Amino acid sequence: MRIIYSTLLLTFMSGCLFAQRSQTVQTNDSTFNVIKQLKEVVITAEKRELSISEIPIALSVISGKNLLNENNPDLRNLSGIVPNFYMQEGGLKLSTPLYVRGIGTVSGTPPVGLYVDGVPIFDKNAFIFDLYDIKQIEVLRGPQTTLYGRNSIIGLINIRTNPPATKFSLQAKAGYSSYNSQNYMVMANLPIKKILYNKLSFAYNRTDGYFKNDFTGGKPNKSDSYDIRYQASVFTDASWKIAFGVNYNHSFDDGYAYHAIDSLKVHRYRVNYNADASYKRDLLSANVNVQKHFSRTTLNWITSYAWSKDKQELDADFTYHDVFQNGKESNQDLITQEINYQSTQGEKMDWTIGSFGFYKDLTNDYLATFGTERHLLLPLDLDQAAYYNNTSTWGIAGYGQITLKNLLPGLFVSAGIRYDYEKASLTYRDSLLFHGASKLEGYHDWDEDHSYASWLPKFSILQKWNEMLSTYVNVSKGYKAGGYNIISNEMTTQIVKLDYSKESLWNYEIGAKYFSPNGRFNMNGALFYIDWKDQQIFVMEMMGPIIKNAGDARSLGAEIDLSWECMPQLIYFLSSGYSNSEYYHHLTKEYEGNKIVMAPEFTMNTGFAYSKNVRSSLFKTFMANTSVTGFGTQYFDEANTMKQKPYFLWNLDLSVSGKHIDFHVWGKNILDKAFFCYMFNSPVGRNLPEYLQSGQSGAPSRFGASITIKL
Repeated sequence: MRIIYSTLLLTFMSGCLFAQRSQTVQTNDSTFNVIKQLKEVVITAEKRELSISEIPIALSVISGKNLLNENNPDLRNLSGIVPNFYMQEGGLKLSTPLYVRGIGTVSGTPPVGLYVDGVPIFDKNAFIFDLYDIKQIEVLRGPQTTLYGRNSIIGLINIRTNPPATKFSLQAKAGYSSYNSQNYMVMANLPIKKILYNKLSFAYNRTDGYFKNDFTGGKPNKSDSYDIRYQASVFTDASWKIAFGVNYNHSFDDGYAYHAIDSLKVHRYRVNYNADASYKRDLLSANVNVQKHFSRTTLNWITSYAWSKDKQELDADFTYHDVFQNGKESNQDLITQEINYQSTQGEKMDWTIGSFGFYKDLTNDYLATFGTERHLLLPLDLDQAAYYNNTSTWGIAGYGQITLKNLLPGLFVSAGIRYDYEKASLTYRDSLLFHGASKLEGYHDWDEDHSYASWLPKFSILQKWNEMLSTYVNVSKGYKAGGYNIISNEMTTQIVKLDYSKESLWNYEIGAKYFSPNGRFNMNGALFYIDWKDQQIFVMEMMGPIIKNAGDARSLGAEIDLSWECMPQLIYFLSSGYSNSEYYHHLTKEYEGNKIVMAPEFTMNTGFAYSKNVRSSLFKTFMANTSVTGFGTQYFDEANTMKQKPYFLWNLDLSVSGKHIDFHVWGKNILDKAFFCYMFNSPVGRNLPEYLQSGQSGAPSRFGASITIKL
């Protein structure tokens, strides 16, 4: 490890010496230009190619070259970098809390739509994956349900990978970081004449983790994963574009690193539970994307299939007591189809119409095994409880959007509408094994179905005052369908209540976007007010977590994205968001006026980026980036009794890049700031009060380095 850092340090020193003799000529691939040329970035999240200044929505664009910090970043690295965007950094890939503008959920269906190369990702267990070979990530804040439907109640993440190249190329990367974390990536562009352009990539990551289980002596947050991706595009004439791909991902994580809050305050990374835990996940997806260009219109056809399988073993009381353990296995198949037809090159008007349909079949098998100290949790003398849950869901939607251009000079008016319908059917049964009994006895046996439908309008006005400044106002409705919980926590009645209802919100927003002519100063700002109805919340109950509708909430706030070339080649940047999110109606009356669970009061990322060309046979660019990321007060329970005060993390990135080789060193949370990323009321806390408030410590300081070879 010391040899690696010594080599890299010498490399950077050499780069700096060359930089002193270099001219201040900008390179197109530098972080400097990624920020400076923001106005020219092409956005596709509106289902057509537009510039940022033409979109009446608050959005952030992150280039693949700006995904610095860790060697293997994922969507959690966007927390703080995108205003009012927060994803919990701890936990498993099974479920990661996600909040935008104070709106979100700890578990359940994500509140933000996620698309990769035009293909939707529906479920929480597929949101965390390695971000490599990324062209750009577009994060739109506010409802995007008119164009994208169900999950995008408060935003959209649109990821675009680099397409297959027309020439042969090979790239390999190796990285090492704290806690024996290693990552490797190999990517090859393999064109076949001018017929088929292929890209094949492979990535592998592992870490030993930084927690220790005092009871077993093991490390409860180890992780291991690999990803295989194939992409292809078919060479055709200019009127056709055909692309397809296949992706397989396997990951293995240990269990949640939870412990009593008071204990974690003394020993941040020590837990103490008596059984090993793990989470294993397999994802397979395939897609076909066909685009046909006519003289003034374009037809798009996107078909996708996704399969997932996961298995979780969990010490569900998170203590050294022998209370209970959970095992869950799930299998899911998902098919989606989207067709849209839109105008191109319209001088007076742009329009888009489309349809979307999906079918999803999800099966969960769940087994709870109770130990010798089960009385600390259960009112019944049980040895086991087994659950079977199959939910099949299908949905269909139609949408349309129109933009009238230059009704008055620079005035753009847009309106859209979508009708979303889906139906979910449930087959559920459970059985109980009482202590001393010889076999499981059936308890609940239930079949039912529910349908959910909604009209989803939006309206916006954008005024382009000149090539530099535009202002806008928009109103849009967000919506997320209802669904079913996996298990029933009710053991006193034969009636099963697993469903929860849809939730919806209205978002009111005004904003401004300014891009200076020379690109030295760029700024985006927005003010918003959100009225959230029938909020779906996460509740930890006796046998496990459930989703239920709790009441109504509001969120109001502001956001700003700013970059300023304060000196030649030195950019100051600021991304910050504030949201005041609270309940104004709640099923539990005393919670009214309380803050929404998990939503940070503010997010912030500020710092400096420096880029300079160097004269060297190996390197062309030296880049340095230092930033401070901060998060405001967070509450972790509806009663607002558990909270994390504001905290700030210092990060640093240094790199040198050349035609054939890149070096990168980084540090995160350099000052080793202590904080909690999650807290909850333990189900065994009633009888073990020292565990009533449990949680997980946030990540410590980490340092890493990587080398990339390009041929």
